[in-house]
Amino acid sequence: MRKPPATHAKTLRGFSVFKETVVYHESDLERRVSKVLQLRKDVKAIYSQFPVLLYRDAEGGWREHVCDFCVVFDNGEIVAVAVKHARKSDVMNGLLDQIKAAGFLRKNKNGTTTPGAVSDIRLMSEREATYGAYENAERILRARRMRDDGEFLQAYDIVQKLRGRFRFGELLRGCKDHGARRTAILLLIDECVLIPETRGRIDDLTILAVNR
Repeated sequence: MRKPPATHAKTLRGFSVFKETVVYHESDLERRVSKVLQLRKDVKAIYSQFPVLLYRDAEGGWREHVCDFCVVFDNGEIVAVAVKHARKSDVMNGLLDQIKAAGFLRKNKNGTTTPGAVSDIRLMSEREATYGAYENAERILRARRMRDDGEFLQAYDIVQKLRGRFRFGELLRGCKDHGARRTAILLLIDECVLIPETRGRIDDLTILAVNR
């Protein structure tokens, strides 16, 4: 895996830690995609700037493509992820087709190659990794770390008595610790006990319904 160079004005380079593995990002979009991937509960590991996959160009020569992320799922599936803005999707999808045609051939550090190195390669853009999705992922990942089972169960009991639609903020009424209650509500959303009725950033005005 390649560590990105130091930050400069035209990029947003940094890292996060996912299950004890450092995951680097080289842009704001990569940072958002990384968090959206980390939110998935079926992801076992994420590696950045890996693997290097080979493909044939129009003249038949071999070219290299460094994937932005490599995602290992609990079921054993390994998916390479290319991160690009949606305006470049036509060009990128053509490149991904060439990589697939070459049999997902990975170039190893010692110069050897490994066919079938990944199960698939997919393109992710700002359509999947919106700012709202990123902010929600950040908050829910933090809620997982701050989980209080007692507060969670109390919030669970409250929402089970509710009918119809209601706003996130209504669940904060009368509670002693708004921070703990917000964490519990986010975890209820994370576990699909509560379902937001609209996409976008989750806040006090978000309309929720109980998943029955």
